[in-house]
Amino acid sequence: MNSTNTAAHREITHHWFGWVTVPGHGQAWARGHVTVPLCAPREQIFRLIAAWLRERGCAVPADLSQVITVLPGQITSAPPADDTTPRSA
Repeated sequence: MNSTNTAAHREITHHWFGWVTVPGHGQAWARGHVTVPLCAPREQIFRLIAAWLRERGCAVPADLSQVITVLPGQITSAPPADDTTPRSA
């Protein structure tokens, strides 16, 4: 059986920004973008941003939405499954 449902192959890229705390250095401006499946919940977006910030030594508050603004996203088509091109910035 073949499916014509293309929603599962669509992604959305959200740009985000905000002031974060870097222990030992104070406040820092952070910005970036995150690409998730179109159906991803907002909590997943914040979890990915939090992980990225922690990897860079930033303190992440329990409610990241208080310090990070996520802009409405741009819908994109996902590449074919065999495409190994990295898509994170």
